[in-house]
Amino acid sequence: MHYYRAQPLSTLDQAFHEARLQIHRMPIEILQRLNTDSTELSHFIQTLPTIRTFENQCQQLIEHTQQLAKNNLKREPELLFKRQKLSNTFAELEVLRDQYLKYQSTVQDESSSPTLILAQLQSTVHFYERSNDEMIDTFLHTSHKDHDIDLFVKKFLQDRQKTIELRCKTDKFFDLYEREKQKK
Repeated sequence: MHYYRAQPLSTLDQAFHEARLQIHRMPIEILQRLNTDSTELSHFIQTLPTIRTFENQCQQLIEHTQQLAKNNLKREPELLFKRQKLSNTFAELEVLRDQYLKYQSTVQDESSSPTLILAQLQSTVHFYERSNDEMIDTFLHTSHKDHDIDLFVKKFLQDRQKTIELRCKTDKFFDLYEREKQKK
């Protein structure tokens, strides 16, 4: 079984229903006055409970809106001050951002300069060569088994090969760098 669920009446429907009930109870003379006098009719409609409730709600909303507007106007100087402060902070941040971007660009240019690259390569080669020498010294000053010797030789040859390759690349880069320097 399917039940029909009554929907709440709209304000206009409620007012119509109330007016209809009151009109059925009114004497003919009053009905004739309502029919001929628009002021009487307006007064009748405005005195309907639904219409009065509706008008009260409208008045409350108007008062609430006015109160909100007054509060907003009271806070206007504070909000204007905060807006100005925020604007100043934003301007300062823009300046800082521009300075950072300029600095970042400078650092990037410096980190990709041939002089810096050459210095980094030479430093790395020197570090690897020192590591190879330390590996040899450590191995020579400790006792080892045959198996350890084979592992050392294999590791040393791999490390030494990387060092030699890096040394060759560094020397080649140095030669190219010197040629470009002489052209200028």
